[in-house]
Parts: sequence; structure tokens; C-alpha cells
Amino acid sequence: MVLGALLVLAAVAPQLEVALVPAPARLSVQLAVDGRLPGEWRQALEAGAPVSITYRLRLYRNRRWLWDLRLTGHEMLVKAQRDPLTGGFTLVAELDGEILASGQASSMEEALHWVTHPPSAEIPVPLRHDPLWLVARAEFLTRYKLLVIPTTVGTDWVSRAVPEAP
Repeated sequence: MVLGALLVLAAVAPQLEVALVPAPARLSVQLAVDGRLPGEWRQALEAGAPVSITYRLRLYRNRRWLWDLRLTGHEMLVKAQRDPLTGGFTLVAELDGEILASGQASSMEEALHWVTHPPSAEIPVPLRHDPLWLVARAEFLTRYKLLVIPTTVGTDWVSRAVPEAP
């Protein structure tokens, strides 16, 4: 019975999908979260509280004899908030503190799709490089254990090899 409960929880847990498209000196990263979001997160969005998903992106150089060297780190913050007067949703996506895209949604499903499937991010990469790895994670919210120990609720870290630019 315990094994069955663990399988159900594993099937419902959100998973992060990462798609990479290389270009000269750039890497286009498309992210998508599949699975059910935490209940507190959905309830807060329905109630009108501002909610967000933080996508953490880290670029590493793959070294054979030493640990991988971290080249850059980026943070994409995708926010949604319901307007209590109109019932619409205000949507904003930021990459490293700069607005990447913004928009409006009229339904809860559109707002959830915007937040779980954000616009693609362009990340600079060196022109000539050793093999690179992109490591990404989506974080939904922070819970506290014993009122002082923060734990982040999110997806597992996903690693993808960066393909060579054409």
C-alpha cells in the first residue's frame, strides 16, 4: 500500500522539461512544467495574491578531470496576479531582473499555461567552448519547518548537454 502511494505521488509531482536551440553565441531555452502545481499556489492565484515560479538556469563547462566549472547563472521569474475588479490576470516574465514579456489573460487556465510555459529565454554562451551543460529547476514556493527552517518546493534539477551552434 505504501508503494502504491509513493507511485501516485511520483506521477503527480511536477516535472520540468527543457528544450535547447543553439545559435552563434546564444542559446534559446524553452521551459515547461508538466504535472500538478502545489495546492497552496493555485489557491493563492485564485484568491488574487501575486504568485510566481522561479526558473533557475545554470551553465557549466564540462571538465573531465575536475569538477564542472560554473560559467553563468540566470533567474527567470514568471509572475501572475488576478485583478479583483475585472477578474483578469496580469502576467509578467523577467529574466535577470529585466522584463522579458508581459500580457493579460482572461481565464485561470490561460494564466496557468503562461506561468508553466514561459516565453523562451536567450542566454549568451561563448563562441568557442568546451562541452557545456545547462542545469535548470523550477521553484514554486517556500515552506518553513519548525517556523525557521526554509524548504523550497519545486521540481528536481534537470541537466541537458548544450548542442554546438550551426
